[in-house]
Amino acid sequence: MRKSVYGVVISAIVFSLLVFAQDRPQSGSADYKFQVPAGKVWTDTGLDLNPGDRVQIQGGILACGSPAASEKAHLPLPSAPGGALLAKLHAEEPPVSASPDADIPIVDPSHLYLGVNAWECQGKTAATVHVVRKEAGRTK
Repeated sequence: MRKSVYGVVISAIVFSLLVFAQDRPQSGSADYKFQVPAGKVWTDTGLDLNPGDRVQIQGGILACGSPAASEKAHLPLPSAPGGALLAKLHAEEPPVSASPDADIPIVDPSHLYLGVNAWECQGKTAATVHVVRKEAGRTK
């Protein structure tokens, strides 16, 4: 009888630890490098982000030439220079400029997309993404 009670208790503890480990946000930081093609509307980085994380993005401006005034309206972000690196955290959300850099605090569950502010532009631009994960157990 005693052995079965210990078995149940140990199983419950192991199960609780596994569930807790899956729910904890990842801590630490990581660096990623991407080549973002101008001809593709958005590049999915595959990076899921959690509230409390912080994303720092660095990227240059692709030499696409300045768009004509009539072309500027076709850019994903008309207020940013043509060829600038763009970022967004939700597929339906408007982008922000990430050239030369961006520092974005994450306030809700997000997914990072990168793009180039271009219309009829060729080539790729390099992007570096540094993700600082919220530390487990840390509060504001």
